[in-house]
Amino acid sequence: MRIGFLGAGNLARAMVQSLLKEGDQTPSDLRCLSGSGATAQRLSDDLGIALAESRQDLFEQSDIIVLAFKPQHLETISEEDSKLASGKLIISVLAGRTLNSLSDHFPSARNIARVMPNTPAKIGKGVSAFCYAENPSEEDKASVESLLESFGYAYQVDEPQMHIATALSGCGPALFFRFIDVLANAAAEKGIPKDLALEVAIKTGLGSLELMRQSNQDPQTLIDEVVSPNGVTHALLESLKNSDWHYGLENGITDAVNRSIELAGER
Repeated sequence: MRIGFLGAGNLARAMVQSLLKEGDQTPSDLRCLSGSGATAQRLSDDLGIALAESRQDLFEQSDIIVLAFKPQHLETISEEDSKLASGKLIISVLAGRTLNSLSDHFPSARNIARVMPNTPAKIGKGVSAFCYAENPSEEDKASVESLLESFGYAYQVDEPQMHIATALSGCGPALFFRFIDVLANAAAEKGIPKDLALEVAIKTGLGSLELMRQSNQDPQTLIDEVVSPNGVTHALLESLKNSDWHYGLENGITDAVNRSIELAGER
């Protein structure tokens, strides 16, 4: 399976690193090209994959094309590029670009997969939601899932659900990062050194989430195991409840979904 990356930024780098680490591909199977050429040159130099000479070279030498450039640059796809993509599988990680807009630019592609990854893909712990323009062949289905699972977990959804997936897994890392930051800062203000507070908060989060994953218990059951009547945890949770923080979070998810819908409508 020969894969060409049109765009060579952080996400493309994470995908290439994961593919090579998993051993699914060799450097000779992969090639890249970027707008300025600088990021593609660095990716080629660092990881040993081929540097495409042109878009024509990239398209002709690849069975699968991964669109990993900035979403607004989709309009730079020319009619000649579209012809070169005839019969190819296109995988797009362009935020907000719908299957219809992708199909307009690649009408002769054998299929198009739209993917919403997230930043933990950098360490092989990403979560990606994806959908197809057409029902995929078994070969293409295996290729897409193999690529996405090389840097984490992949879940197929219907395209309208991509807006929800964007809010849940796409925005989710920022939400967890903010939560840990607030928790650590609050502890630091009470007297624990900030670096220690941050380390404790991170490891508490990791342990708690792993416990949830392994226990197969619902979140409320796990909460009940921590809370003692009128105890310390009870006081913390009651304070949060009184501040209506969960309604703020629900509203935040709603706003994120609405913004995703809005952005998709703009393009």
